[in-house]
Order: sequence, then C-alpha cells, then structure tokens
Amino acid sequence: MKITSVRIATVADARAIADVANQHELSIDSQSTLFSEQAAINFLNGYIDFSPTYLLTLDDQPDFSVVVNLHPDSAKRRYFTDIYAKPDVPNLESVVRWTIELAESEYPEWKMWPGANFLDERLQSAWMKHGFEFLRRYYTMRTAITSAPSVREIEGVQIRTIDIANPDQIALWHALHQDSFSKHFGFAPRELENWKKLVVDDVFIDPDGVFVAFMNEKPVGFCQCTDEYAEDSKGQISIIGVAQEYQGLGIGEALLQTGISHSFAKGYSSIELNVDTGNETGALKLYEKVGFRAESSWIQLHRPTTKAQ
Repeated sequence: MKITSVRIATVADARAIADVANQHELSIDSQSTLFSEQAAINFLNGYIDFSPTYLLTLDDQPDFSVVVNLHPDSAKRRYFTDIYAKPDVPNLESVVRWTIELAESEYPEWKMWPGANFLDERLQSAWMKHGFEFLRRYYTMRTAITSAPSVREIEGVQIRTIDIANPDQIALWHALHQDSFSKHFGFAPRELENWKKLVVDDVFIDPDGVFVAFMNEKPVGFCQCTDEYAEDSKGQISIIGVAQEYQGLGIGEALLQTGISHSFAKGYSSIELNVDTGNETGALKLYEKVGFRAESSWIQLHRPTTKAQ
C-alpha cells in the first residue's frame, strides 16, 4: 500500500475519524469501547501534549482510510501512538514506517509505546515488522449496575466529594494521585498545572464525581468518575488510587463502591474501567471481587532498538 496524500485533521473531520476508528476496532473485537464524535475531538490534538491527527490516503483513494496520532508525552519522553485504519486496508507496514519516521524527525531520542487491541493481528504485525515487541496488557472491564452497592465501612475513614473549582482541593487531589501511582509501571511525576490540564480540564470530567477518602481527616485515596460514555448510559471510573502508606486496608474497595453508587444515582445502567494486568497492587482481583469482568483488552508495544528497520 502506498501513501499518496497526508493532511492534518480538523474538528470538521471528527465524525469521520470516529467512524474509521470504530470500523477498525469492531472488525476485530465486538466488545471494543467505541469512539463518540466528542471523543474524536478529544483525540484530535493529542491526549497529553499537543499533537496533530494525520489523515492518510492510500493508493489514490477518494478519501482518507488511516488515522494517526503520535500522542507525545514530554514528561515521560515517550510517544503513545494510535493508528486506526479501515478494515479493507490489508496491511499497515508502510503506515507504521511513516509514523516512526515522523516521530524520529521530532524527538529521535524518545521511545514509542504504541497501542493495539489484543486481537488486532494486522496492526501488531505491522509494528513487529519494524522491531516492536509486546510490553504490557490492559483490560477494559465492565459490570452492570442494577442497584447501589453497600460501601465498605473502614474505621476512621470517610469518603467525601471534593470541589474541583477549589484550588486547595485540586492540590490535595494532585498530591494523592502522584503518591498513589509513584510505584506504578511507567510512572513519571507531573507538575500540578500540567496534571490539572490533563485531568481536571478534561471535557468529560464529572464535576460531582471526584471522591476522596479521609482517614482521621488525612486524605488517603481518591476515585474519579467521568461522563465519557453517557450517551450509551454507561459510567466510567477513570482513575482510582490509594496512597502508598494506606494500601491494603480496603480503602480502594470502598472508593470503587462509592463510584459505582454515584454512577447508579446518575441513571447509568453499567460502568467501565481499565486496568493494567501487571499491576502489583492487586487492582485486578479487587475489580473482579466487586463484579467487574474483562470484556476487551489492548496492549502496548515497545522497541528495544532506536532505529527503524
């Protein structure tokens, strides 16, 4: 396949980008989480640092059939690259080569951690032809919500919503997040203002859905709900974390149950979250205990060498 034209996407392309991404995912995994038009708009300029979305036309076709975004992260000095293509594109080797060359022209010393659905042999094969290997697997987990679960009671612990318009409470949440994930795979610290742009300023944030657990009035954990899948009557727990010193006390379970209860109160009929299957805190077992089941998964790849093959 030959790349015959490349252009940078605009907001006017959002619906078509969502269509291409959904065609790609559904062609290999019927349980994939689908793109909405708003999600495609979120995708357009990169999830972390600014990065344009490129629309590639192959073999002089009348319209683009491939969507690429490098998704750079300067805090981690990595690219978390996504490629979506219409199912009739037989292979993606030339697209992957073009993407690698683009990344290396910008920050050649950065690593690439591209993502792909676990079942996506076409995309994985294209990356592997260029020297990439399996790095990590993640589950998308879901559960139906038919009632509000009981929230586990822990002596001295209270769970309260925080006001995301209050700078002091945002700073508290940020400190909790950085502590909770400091030992997680791939973690890099992020300054408050940069973190706020990614998390608090996210278009999908639920302003009433950020909960903090306090033990004897000391903040020890948090749970964030978002409305990204509201149009499907589905809630999402975007992030859940417990400070290192307080892990293993059941606080994560209580926060998770609080998030589910909040989603039920909003009228959502199911709820979704993502988990790193290599997470050493036991998050996967916790989610299964509360009723979540893995329904889809994706992987990150990496390349030990630095040059394209």
